[in-house]
Amino acid sequence: MKILKTHARFIIVTIVLVVVLYIAHGELSDISEGLDAKRTQAKTLLSKNYRALYADAGKYNGSPATVHGRKLQDKTMVANAVTEEVNDRMGFETSPAFTLDDIAGRGTAEHVARWQERQLEVQQEFQFQRYFGPSVRDDKAFGFAPQTENLTTVQVKDYLRKLDIARGVAKCVERAGVQQLNKLDFKSVSEELFQRGVPTRASAQGEEPYFTGEGLEIRVQGDEQSLYNFLIELQSPEKEGLRRRYLAVEKFELTKPDLLNPQDNLITATITVIAYRVNPESTYPPDKDAAAKTTSTPRNPYRR
Repeated sequence: MKILKTHARFIIVTIVLVVVLYIAHGELSDISEGLDAKRTQAKTLLSKNYRALYADAGKYNGSPATVHGRKLQDKTMVANAVTEEVNDRMGFETSPAFTLDDIAGRGTAEHVARWQERQLEVQQEFQFQRYFGPSVRDDKAFGFAPQTENLTTVQVKDYLRKLDIARGVAKCVERAGVQQLNKLDFKSVSEELFQRGVPTRASAQGEEPYFTGEGLEIRVQGDEQSLYNFLIELQSPEKEGLRRRYLAVEKFELTKPDLLNPQDNLITATITVIAYRVNPESTYPPDKDAAAKTTSTPRNPYRR
């Protein structure tokens, strides 16, 4: 007992250390087993990913799927940039002088006054131009018959844009040296364009169509050189110092009844142009063919 009393502290410390070591051994064993399991899982996953990597390399001509994905991403970025550039140049933007932007918050009476003012200015501009065939006082001289009473702001905006388009075409005739502008006639073309694949219908509820087009049929007479210049002028996106003024030539027909016994060298051309509005915020219709190809593509080897 004397020995126990003498070495009691040492014995107690020793017992505590033994207990601590026993508990630590158990904890370390659990940690070791967990590490072994994690190590085995990592080796298995690594082997699986290597096999998938080699499979991708074989599938994509030596490039793993990550590299192939980056290539697709690069192509998508280029395509988006091209799309933005095309959208920027594709539309016909109404001249600021033919909008209501500066008086948008005012009443309908002032909007109607703006329309009447612009209409009179354009009539005066073309009434003495020899190439302008229609009488400027005629109801449809500029391709449409505007209502004269009880006009709404929506109608005024539409009339101003149409007048701007017609004026732009007439100025193209002047710059190209075409001898005669005989007729302007606005036509509805949205359904025809849609049947041809142009997205002129809304793809999602509550949105505008991606493209909105106003058709204008033009009948002119001129020689070959002037008609050639006229087509170029129509399709130039820059007109009279303004950008985004592109007019798409949808179709044209050339006729010359006196071809066998000509008394002059004038050719009659009937041309339909489209003044597009582009709504890039709208949903573009899905490519069904591309979607079908995507759904039939083999599964990505990285998926589990």
